[in-house]
Amino acid sequence: MAAATEPIATNEIRQNLFAVCTPTERIAWAVGELGRIFRTEDGGATWTQQDAGTKKPFLAASCTDGDTAWIGGKNALLYRTTDGGRTWTMLSPNTTKHVFDLAFTSATHGIAVGDWGLLMYTDDGGSSWSLVGIPEDFTLSPLAEDIGLDPSDTILYAVSFPDAQHGWTVGEFGTILATADGGRTWRQQRGPVDSTLFGTHFETAERGWAVGIDAVVLHTSDGGVTWSQVPVPLELRAFYDIVVKGEHGWIAGDSGTLLKSSNGGLTWKVEPLSIELAADWFRTVRLSPQGSGLIAGSQGLLFAVEGGTARDLRAKDAARTARREPS
Repeated sequence: MAAATEPIATNEIRQNLFAVCTPTERIAWAVGELGRIFRTEDGGATWTQQDAGTKKPFLAASCTDGDTAWIGGKNALLYRTTDGGRTWTMLSPNTTKHVFDLAFTSATHGIAVGDWGLLMYTDDGGSSWSLVGIPEDFTLSPLAEDIGLDPSDTILYAVSFPDAQHGWTVGEFGTILATADGGRTWRQQRGPVDSTLFGTHFETAERGWAVGIDAVVLHTSDGGVTWSQVPVPLELRAFYDIVVKGEHGWIAGDSGTLLKSSNGGLTWKVEPLSIELAADWFRTVRLSPQGSGLIAGSQGLLFAVEGGTARDLRAKDAARTARREPS
């Protein structure tokens, strides 16, 4: 379906945003509720609204360059663009489960994870998908067993691939799964917590992180053979996403919470933000290959990230608009 091209200021984006992808330093997509798709070509200073022809929420996004992207969401909603979002093509996976995250390592190979044990991959850019499912030898945490959860129904919230072959996905009750063959087969890894994990990021096939409820931050430096919990200066918070690139790292969470690291994720401190953001949440953070990026969340919340600095793009737009208004 052809995409509309409606210029929109950042402070006019009101919908909850659940995912972003940042293929270059300047180009990015942000997607969210009501089928909203926004694209920027100037690092978030201005946006264009695009349209895939649905009002269902988009929950996931992945892109390999400034022209090629995939977005997914509720009830196996999946779309692809190869022309920068001018047109979006609906894809038809063999499932109706919600897609919570996507990771494309090339223009042809991608992995999707989601609701009720959804694990699938594609080798043709998303035109067809192969379902994998939770490993047969997967064992639940005691907490999950107590409520009678079936292992195959474990919800997976996030996936990260530092290269074409090695990947990790995390989910409820501390679930961690790893693959070494591009998502065709998976094996379980053991973390130190039973807390639900909402986000994961691997900088290399050895160094990775996962975050979740109860202010949990996990780290591995051996590809997930061992995981350790990283102390943070907060309690009773939910962390939804994490990214680390070089010395700089960011964690996005609820109650207007951002954490940052300046030593490669070894330690974290709270980023001071306006008290007005305490009712909002940050859902996702993504960095471009050059290191800059975006953080997005509730009610159109959009921050630009550059090194160890995060700035509210909405505040900048609001100030610009105020200066234009007649006195």
